[in-house]
Amino acid sequence: MCRIPELEYASGLNVTGRVLDHCCGDGIFASLAWPGRCVTAGCDQSQHAVERARRSGMYGRVDVCDASERLPYRDDSFDLVFDNSALEHIQNLDAALREVSRVLQPGGMFAFNVLNHRYFEWWPLDEASMKGYRSWQPFYHALTSDEWKQRLARANLSVISVEGYFDRQASQALALLDCEFSGVYNAQRRSGLVWWYLHALPILRWYWRRRLSRLKWKTETESGAGYFIRAVRHDG
Repeated sequence: MCRIPELEYASGLNVTGRVLDHCCGDGIFASLAWPGRCVTAGCDQSQHAVERARRSGMYGRVDVCDASERLPYRDDSFDLVFDNSALEHIQNLDAALREVSRVLQPGGMFAFNVLNHRYFEWWPLDEASMKGYRSWQPFYHALTSDEWKQRLARANLSVISVEGYFDRQASQALALLDCEFSGVYNAQRRSGLVWWYLHALPILRWYWRRRLSRLKWKTETESGAGYFIRAVRHDG
């Protein structure tokens, strides 16, 4: 549900130049977004994910690193840095953005997507569930568009576009499912909803998926629970 709009967004980016897939995971997302392409580099903090990404053949090189400390690339190395839904999970955001800016060439683009403050303002469950979710799925930065512009500006990155995605109904459906399923798999938390899904008849699971597919994800910039943001590096 979450990946469909993100893939549509990523697939529209120009990846013909020098590209860094920032927090690339296992490379599956990149292989779906840019089939047939070989991305210049990918990096992630998970050794296991990096090994899988390396075997995928999607990247010229893949590196294990902490994106909030030091990226293993020279200054001005890339025309485009892309990050898919990872920045909100990096505690030291300012350090991570400085590193993105450092490895971008002047005029290079940083493109990323994140969930924003409305995701939690529209939270469909109780406060305890939100607190638990933000602990077992660490979520540090649910920012407004103005806050993103300010944080990016500190790293010499100027926002050139902000697009919205996930209206309230879609956001609440995503929050419910992500909380319940991630709670089971990340925190061993019991969930009647997950049990029902795993044991439901195929026809009921099909109906559920069809219902979710009808949710709206394209929105006006400030009417959604997520942002697609593009910024360029400037000097000075």
